[in-house]
Amino acid sequence: MSTNKSNKTRIYLSIVITIIGCVLACSSIIPNDYLKLLLVMGALGYGLFGIMKGLSQSSSSEETVLEEKE
Repeated sequence: MSTNKSNKTRIYLSIVITIIGCVLACSSIIPNDYLKLLLVMGALGYGLFGIMKGLSQSSSSEETVLEEKE
């Protein structure tokens, strides 16, 4: 149960980081284009990797629980 809650918070955090990366890409908060590119690519990469990792762990934990019940 606690790992499921941990995965959900990790997924939500990754989604928030991805949204922040999109906002930084579309705004003029950072005037230097190269620095903006590095920050945005880092935020999007970390966010998408976190989402993929969280979703793959939640499906494998569900399969483990189903196998234990049988």
